[in-house]
Amino acid sequence: MSLCKVNRTKASWLALGQARPQPRDTEAKRAATAGYHQKAPTYATLRLKTTTAMAAAPPPSDPTLAGHGRTLQQKFYENRILDRYTAQEPKKVTLRQLVLFGRQLTDDKLVASANYVRTELPVRLAHRISDFQFLPYIAGTNPHLRTVYDLYWRAFDEFRKFPAVKTLDDNRRFCDNVKKNLLEHSQVIPQLGMGVSECADLVAPEEIDRFMNQMLISRISRRTLAEQHIKLSEQFDDDLRAHLGLMQSTEGFAQMRQAPRGFATQRIGIVRADCNAAQIVHESAHQVAGIYEDAYHLPPGTAPQVIVEGHTDATFMCIPAHFSYIVHELLKNAMAHVVRRFAATLDTSDGSLTDPVFPPIRVTICSSHSDIVVRVSDQGGGIGPDVLPYVWSFTHPLKARRLHNFHAVHRMEARVDETDAVSPLMSFGFGLPMSRVYARYWGGSVGVHSLPGHGVDAYIQLPRLGNVVENISARRTHAFSPAAAR
Repeated sequence: MSLCKVNRTKASWLALGQARPQPRDTEAKRAATAGYHQKAPTYATLRLKTTTAMAAAPPPSDPTLAGHGRTLQQKFYENRILDRYTAQEPKKVTLRQLVLFGRQLTDDKLVASANYVRTELPVRLAHRISDFQFLPYIAGTNPHLRTVYDLYWRAFDEFRKFPAVKTLDDNRRFCDNVKKNLLEHSQVIPQLGMGVSECADLVAPEEIDRFMNQMLISRISRRTLAEQHIKLSEQFDDDLRAHLGLMQSTEGFAQMRQAPRGFATQRIGIVRADCNAAQIVHESAHQVAGIYEDAYHLPPGTAPQVIVEGHTDATFMCIPAHFSYIVHELLKNAMAHVVRRFAATLDTSDGSLTDPVFPPIRVTICSSHSDIVVRVSDQGGGIGPDVLPYVWSFTHPLKARRLHNFHAVHRMEARVDETDAVSPLMSFGFGLPMSRVYARYWGGSVGVHSLPGHGVDAYIQLPRLGNVVENISARRTHAFSPAAAR
């Protein structure tokens, strides 16, 4: 058949508005594979169809349907407001900027800080709400993920509508609102954990890991801004009371709108400009040792010794709560493996120990002009080759089973001072990935090297000078793909 004849035949079918007939075997093959190749719809796809239909429909006769009467699920598809915020990039900060801002802190600077937080939180929340809309629809309907979505939407709506802060009195009301949201969002980590564990077979693992990492690092960034401003406000009020000679419960102070002319204070909030790494390691070692002595009924002082060596006088700029969490998790993992490996050598004949039976855990601190590196070395036997490739994943089948343990936890903020409520023997498969998220937030890293049959060397690397900008991603750079398409 000539090329001209082929084109004429094709054109004739197009003119009739019909598809050209296919060979019978080809039609059968296409029908059989259509379901496999069809991409699962996302919330964004369904939202686009819904928004188009809503735009074509007449306005509702009941005015409440267009405003506060709408449910959170309906607001999910009302995306024009959200788009205005996702079009904005977050205004990132460095630790050094946070420290310098708190020096010579006046009421004008405190009000400016409140308005920065007030306008910045909705932008960061909007980008994460957008991430939910690109989940495959079946994952987005998970009740735990939907709970997180609802929390984020309510917080986004509250902060974007909060009026501008103009006085100290306004700032105190704003801080109360922020504290309320922080408390409500303390359930986010357990809800995310349960949600992704139930979606492990529905979405490609690398996509869920990317989703979780973005959610968690953005969560850290928002809490950092919120907690920093709250701490500055509390410190400012304390210093102002002292300056005025007022007691904590003095009536009328809460309604004070301005500080006396010329009043300023020197505060840097939750940041430490001269954090001593060795001191935090010693504090974490003492706490972790107590946890495992209680859990394994060991006599006091018999847990594996933690030896700190190297540049023990090294200091760096950090948020101590972040660094403490990382150190705590690495020491907890090291001590758990050492105790379990050598527990059989305990002399249980008289209920006491002979000589120390646990090899020590060595923590080496190294410092340069720009970085600080901490190595945690144990002799716990190493990480098995079947587990090592997945230590950073949230959705490997082994990790997904551990994430189910979040059903026993209602609130978690990923802080050291809340671990007493959770048994150290309960594993969530969450500590190492979360530690790396904390480190990456400030431009650092956490890594592990397993020595089979011997132990693990874990490394923390963090910038020393506080001049690295927040490592947060605003844009969703990869589309989610269904697990069936793997």
